[in-house]
Amino acid sequence: MNSTTQMQWETGEEIEGQVTGRSRSNVGGGQFDGLGGRERAQAVTRRLTLAVDAWWQQGEMPSIGLVRDALLALEAGRPVDEAGRTLLLRGALFYGKGMRTALHHLNDPERAASVMRDMLLHPTQPLAPAQIVALAHQDDDSVGWMAPLLQLLREEMAQPLEPRRTLAQASFEFLREGRMGDSKPASWVALAAQTAPAQSKPRRGRRGFLSGAARRGLASLFGVLALALVVLALAFTWLDIEQSLDPTGDMVSIPSGIYRISATALADTDRLVELQSFSIDRTEVTNRAYRLCYEADGCTWPTRTSSVLRPDYFLNPALDSFPMINVTHAQAALFCRWAGKRLPLEEEWEVAASSALTLQRAYRYPWGDTYESVRANGASTAVGDTLAVGTFSPGGDSPSQVADMAGNVAEWTATPINLPGAPDPGYVAKGGSFQDTAVGLATNSRMAVDGEEGFPWLGFRCAITEPADDLAMGRNYQPFATNSTNFTNDLAKFVGVRAIRGENPASGLVVTTGN
Repeated sequence: MNSTTQMQWETGEEIEGQVTGRSRSNVGGGQFDGLGGRERAQAVTRRLTLAVDAWWQQGEMPSIGLVRDALLALEAGRPVDEAGRTLLLRGALFYGKGMRTALHHLNDPERAASVMRDMLLHPTQPLAPAQIVALAHQDDDSVGWMAPLLQLLREEMAQPLEPRRTLAQASFEFLREGRMGDSKPASWVALAAQTAPAQSKPRRGRRGFLSGAARRGLASLFGVLALALVVLALAFTWLDIEQSLDPTGDMVSIPSGIYRISATALADTDRLVELQSFSIDRTEVTNRAYRLCYEADGCTWPTRTSSVLRPDYFLNPALDSFPMINVTHAQAALFCRWAGKRLPLEEEWEVAASSALTLQRAYRYPWGDTYESVRANGASTAVGDTLAVGTFSPGGDSPSQVADMAGNVAEWTATPINLPGAPDPGYVAKGGSFQDTAVGLATNSRMAVDGEEGFPWLGFRCAITEPADDLAMGRNYQPFATNSTNFTNDLAKFVGVRAIRGENPASGLVVTTGN
């Protein structure tokens, strides 16, 4: 690796000098000098060993503090084994700090390439290819690890697994170009070819020991295998085409019936609603799906292209599977129309998020009545931004197997609501986002949002109305259990208020409500 690597930890703050041409006693502020420094380094090494075990057993990243301390110990000349140095590079790439120093101390280029591949294809926090290009521009020996990295990405591109294949393709194209800012483009493929060992020419001599018939048999076998590979490639291509025809992915069907959900006006109360059968997207609409709509002239450009932490959020192919954000209510509705769908009603959204059909009850959170931070991307997760859709699936799914109904991004609905002091009504948003606490992530939580605004914490999903089933709405269904001691009278009261029924123009559904 580059012998003049410098350790940059905080942006604009250089806490280490050059690796060579300096006194080791000055590294790390002298905290690893002398007998006391040796003991501190041994303590860091023990912590790193435990972190390696945690990584292999649970996939748990080392803490950012441990990555910093271990890199300082390495800079001070304290020994760390290969497994520890590998984990340090993984952690440095994950946190985006100390990357150059970690790369300098990992002397195995192929191992470094493998770690970079893993982080570029990370399912919830993929590394931006631009960071790899930046490292390559700063490392004189970058061809040593860039060549195997490109080969690893090629292999991933040949696999049908998503989103790894899409991430691999986007990363490969970016790295092959080698462009970073205004610097000159450099073809890493060409550099790799220049440094590849030349293959020796085969020596002339006797023909192989196989007979002509055996060689013909092998040729036929290889021909059959080649044909099989072509068929598989065509099948995967057709699968890609089929998936692109439905950019919003799978939908979940909800049967028509009478459901008990939260009351819109009074806290800790509920109401009965009668809904026609409908289907709703299993996940939030993604960046990729919205870009397809925009490229087909079906959608308009979002209000901004950045998220809270990612300046290139909408434009980065590595974030294709992340939820679409920064769209107004009209833009969200326009996408749904392009996809042959519509925005869901608030009542539909809440039923899909909370109702356990087989148990005939509704939950406070999609997974149950108790909040669990490991099941949703909320404020307690401390991510501070969106994650790929379905990251917490199936553990965070609703009883109907709908993902991300709590956290990640709040979602537009088709239900209008008055905004205090505003001439025009806003719309109800449901589900809470990555910045909300447990209260905001509850299925009965709702917020009023100006329909003309787009926010980095607000996305959407779509729904469709299913054909009416054979049973008339409101008959022959077992409504959910209620808090009432006399359910028959409660249902009679519900049926008695059918006079307030109204047609919802956004969906064409009949929604009947009653206390």
